[in-house]
Amino acid sequence: MPELNWVAILVAAGSSFMLGGLWYSPKLFGAAWGRAAGIDAKCEKTGHPARVFGVSFVLSVVAAALFAWWIGPHPTVGFAVSRGLLVGVGFVATCFGINYQFANRKNLLWAIDAGYHTAQFALFGVVLGLFG
Repeated sequence: MPELNWVAILVAAGSSFMLGGLWYSPKLFGAAWGRAAGIDAKCEKTGHPARVFGVSFVLSVVAAALFAWWIGPHPTVGFAVSRGLLVGVGFVATCFGINYQFANRKNLLWAIDAGYHTAQFALFGVVLGLFG
């Protein structure tokens, strides 16, 4: 396993966590996501916030670490971002698309979620490329 820059991985995970906060906020896609998911943000909760945010951050660290391992220890920004877009669109969005079709979820919900994860992996690429 190549050397992993854990500072870069934690920064990448933190930056994608902040991106998610903005992406799913009422300022961007939060209200549309809630409607498409059938969730009333004012009334329905998804679980204890500490658990939800804690597990989400740990999973972001895992994703960033595996992505860092995949692109190698010293990627250029362009290489890392292109690989991030490939993962986001080619793997995550398509896999979500399959699941969302079988679950009969709305295409808008898929677009918002797939868009976030595509942006997340591109952001991983920016951060890891800058640290590379």
